[in-house]
Amino acid sequence: MLDAVKNFVIDLFESHRTRKVGFVTGLIAGGLILAVGFFNTIFICLCGVIGLFIGSRFDSKDDLVEKLLHKLDEVLPEKIQRW
Repeated sequence: MLDAVKNFVIDLFESHRTRKVGFVTGLIAGGLILAVGFFNTIFICLCGVIGLFIGSRFDSKDDLVEKLLHKLDEVLPEKIQRW
């Protein structure tokens, strides 16, 4: 019985996979909106997207921290700069 359910779920995700992922994502987003509210859900999703962006930059071996520190040095006044 458990193997039949496992095979069914695997078949379900192999055919039209993006539709199923979209459906599950929609269910999760709807549940979050009902549980914590619309704007809190938007904030949670925004934090997730920012985390995804930062994580992908670190995975690509891009020296994000050094670039960020140099950009801050350009923007901040001289009293606050770390150099």
